[in-house]
Amino acid sequence: MTARMFSLMVGIFSVLNTTQFFIFDLNQKTHICCEAKFSIYVDSKSELVTWTLFHRANISTGLSLTTIIISCFLLYCIHKNIYMGLLIYAMWIITYELINFSIVLLLNGIIKDHFKTLSYLHWIFQISHMLLHFFCLPFIVKHAYNLYKESQTVGRKRRHRLCSTIAVNS
Repeated sequence: MTARMFSLMVGIFSVLNTTQFFIFDLNQKTHICCEAKFSIYVDSKSELVTWTLFHRANISTGLSLTTIIISCFLLYCIHKNIYMGLLIYAMWIITYELINFSIVLLLNGIIKDHFKTLSYLHWIFQISHMLLHFFCLPFIVKHAYNLYKESQTVGRKRRHRLCSTIAVNS
């Protein structure tokens, strides 16, 4: 399997995987019961944790939609042989996973004792998500490097041909 084919598979996988985890994030329950609204989280004194908990759906939506757009851009760049798009994707995935890891780390500390098993599920999802994305990054970088080398070779040939044409015309 070539680096290009694997990069295409990574782009498709990234769109589907991000969509799946986005659906999981949006459907995650943080309150139990209809009338009492019993929260699974302890009240936190930290403003950062409270803000993150309150805006978690918006953060997840923004990150997921950006990742899907960048994954589609990756597929376009693979089709058009644009190496810079592959590097943008690699940098974004690292940023995306670090932000998601930080959110899980922040919210893990405020889960009530009755729901600690949920925190294990969050960790399993986050670590598996990170491993799947980070496993694919070397193939993306390898394909970007191949495209970069190819563009440098084509540029040298074009300059050599241009210099030869000018010399003949003189």
